[in-house]
Amino acid sequence: MKYSGYHLVIDLFGCNFDQLENTEYIIEMLKKLARALDTKIVAKAFHKFHPQGFSGALIISESHITIHTWPEDAYIGIDIFTCSKCFDSRKIVAYLKENLIFKKVEIKEILRGKID
Repeated sequence: MKYSGYHLVIDLFGCNFDQLENTEYIIEMLKKLARALDTKIVAKAFHKFHPQGFSGALIISESHITIHTWPEDAYIGIDIFTCSKCFDSRKIVAYLKENLIFKKVEIKEILRGKID
């Protein structure tokens, strides 16, 4: 069976407020994640909300990586969608544990666009 894409949905709970408010750190962490996944960034967009929170999107040659933070709820949502390859979610979680402070992670792996 063939699919058009692979979608990894990551929810991080119990995140560190100060780290989530460090926009420069989050942007660099996201770019490093893209490099660690061996993807090419072709465009990017970032927005800092007031009084707090941040959203960022990297358009990669294979699709996209997005992040949304809610410091007031100690929560981060990350989506990785690709049309070219599946990623080892354990390696991604290991990368996130090295670079972010959080207490709990939930992951959903979704195969998108089933082709008969």
